[in-house]
Amino acid sequence: MTARAATVFFKAPVLFLILWLVLVPSVTGTTSQQEKKAFDDFPLFDVITPNVNFWIDIFTTYGRSHGVIHDSRRLDRIYGVIDLDTSLTSQAAQKNEAARKQAFDTYQKVLLTLADGVLPSSKIEKQVAALFGPGATPQDFREALAYLRCQTGIRDQFRAGLIRSGAMIDEFKRIFISHGLPVDLVYLPCVESSFDYQAYSKLGAAGIWQFTRGTGKEYMDIDYVVDQRRDPYVSADAAARLLKRTHAQLQDWPMAVTAYNHGLGGMRRAKEAMGNYENIFLNYESGSFKFASRNFYPEFLAARYVAKNYKKYFGDLVFEKPHKFNQFQTTGYLCAQTFTRSLQLDMNEFKQLNPSLRNPVFNDQKYIPRGFVVRVPHHISKTAALGTASGLYQARQKPSLFHVVKKGDTAGTIARTHNVSLNDLLAANGLDRRAAIYIGQNLRIPVGEPPAPAPAMILAARQPDRTAPAAVRGDALPRTIVRKVTKPPQAQQAVSLPEPATAQEPVTEMADAPEITEIAAGEAAAAPEPVTETADALEIAGMATGEAAAIPVTAEDRINPLADLSNLKVKQITTHNNTRVGIIHVEAEETLGHYADWLKIPTRQIRALNNMALSAAISVNQTIKIPLSASDPDRFEEKRFEFHREIEEDFFASFVVSGVETYEVRPGDTIWSLCLNQLEIPFWLLKKYNPNMDFTAMRPGQTLHHPVVVGKREDVFL
Repeated sequence: MTARAATVFFKAPVLFLILWLVLVPSVTGTTSQQEKKAFDDFPLFDVITPNVNFWIDIFTTYGRSHGVIHDSRRLDRIYGVIDLDTSLTSQAAQKNEAARKQAFDTYQKVLLTLADGVLPSSKIEKQVAALFGPGATPQDFREALAYLRCQTGIRDQFRAGLIRSGAMIDEFKRIFISHGLPVDLVYLPCVESSFDYQAYSKLGAAGIWQFTRGTGKEYMDIDYVVDQRRDPYVSADAAARLLKRTHAQLQDWPMAVTAYNHGLGGMRRAKEAMGNYENIFLNYESGSFKFASRNFYPEFLAARYVAKNYKKYFGDLVFEKPHKFNQFQTTGYLCAQTFTRSLQLDMNEFKQLNPSLRNPVFNDQKYIPRGFVVRVPHHISKTAALGTASGLYQARQKPSLFHVVKKGDTAGTIARTHNVSLNDLLAANGLDRRAAIYIGQNLRIPVGEPPAPAPAMILAARQPDRTAPAAVRGDALPRTIVRKVTKPPQAQQAVSLPEPATAQEPVTEMADAPEITEIAAGEAAAAPEPVTETADALEIAGMATGEAAAIPVTAEDRINPLADLSNLKVKQITTHNNTRVGIIHVEAEETLGHYADWLKIPTRQIRALNNMALSAAISVNQTIKIPLSASDPDRFEEKRFEFHREIEEDFFASFVVSGVETYEVRPGDTIWSLCLNQLEIPFWLLKKYNPNMDFTAMRPGQTLHHPVVVGKREDVFL
């Protein structure tokens, strides 16, 4: 462990401003007029200069092996830098957490000593005292105890992101200019994702622009088959429209950029309370305006500066080239495996060109949907791709079938009941023959292939279609973003949560609080209530044959987070006023807006059926009546199953649980503050580990079990 002062690249605000105005041109070049306009749009205030310098260091000096121990209020106050293990293992995660705790303990003891009025005597005491200056009081040291924080460096990720940006940043600039926005907003992904379309946060934000599912649904298609948050160009267009809308309401780019993280509603409240950005940065306090939101604009300024001056920090870089492709729109449902085999196309290349297609498409659980714009490599002509696809179309999408495990069920009997092979059943659920199944668990039932259509015209010519316009051939990136905007049936009232009235809504993965009033479905996620079941990882003799009986879910200390125990079935179907009515129990992350979407009805019908006021909340395990006149209950259950599988599959594609720890509830804690700030895990995952906890009535002193989550890739954004 070493103690060092923060590296302050600019020695004075005036010098910083001078350098800011004469920025080195970016990769593609900018005019001096554009640079001057960018400075006017994104001013550097004196009060945030230390923070900007801090983030420049994090982006350029410190790597994943460095943990910077600092004061979260005064980012120029760096106590020391610890060494971190960069290997992606649970042992490394535990080792790093122990190193952070040891560093905090060391500096807490030093601060307590100085707070007691003791003159510094040891080397580390003198180093810490020097960070506070000669006028520091004992109270200054005591207050600093609450603001110790560790920031991991991302030099390597930032550099890799700049290289990746070469494939898309010119098109991003064109998109933002077309919306009349400052072109430098294209550097936001440096902060959000390092231009990685596979980026996925612990809290469910996805893609280069890190949209949450709720906000993303306002601008893009997001479901179990297609997630356009992963498509660089579609999501860039969505980000541009979101930023344009935000700026139109706030009339200030520092606040609009901060709102990309903190939420438009949150920044409106901050502006009403404080008046301008500088006052917000210095003085605004709320239950959700925390470190990430306060620092988002300084991070953006630092990232923009480094990106434009990359040679200073990284030397010459060889940037990725834009991808060239041809594209066509499907007129039926298309099997990805059959299509790529017919074209002799590598599946990995096809995935890279079509990143918005989710894994069920590539695992043959779903078809490429009708109306989807498919991209193929430039050497395959549009004519050849169209001809191949035309002979492979199916009339319907593959359904998502599932079976709720009952007492006495075995994997073998379930397979025989649904006329599928045991191996296919186990593979569809990520199980092996030794894995236990649990009473109440939802198991996917694999769906076989229908008879193949007559063979299609197979590549009479694997050459570019020279008769097509350049933009269609893929010689240049498409000038029209193909998308469908999904809107809720009507404006809907948000659900009340056990959160202070000042709770804000996040837009992206670094936000500090859940979106309460403005998510795309118009509803806040269901407030948590206790559940009574959890998963038991016991091995059962006889599973080698698939005939071991399902076991009850009882052992709270041995949990299988991959087991889906959601209560998804529609129960007690009756008739009310000549309308078929079903009963469901609310699950985590669900809203009335989701139910309305799955039923294809306005939310007001559900509220009327349940005598719910516009402001009434729903909570986990609550009983809700749903009208079924316009929907088959099986279809509703299928959409509900896909919703929960989408959330969990995306999460476990990027993260693994490396262990379980405990947390003692403190005064003022809410479920949302715990999930978003302290534990940094989604509520549905926390619920799995606390089956008997009533989260709506948490009390100080209660003990929570929570998983320790580790990213599977070194560039995954936590």
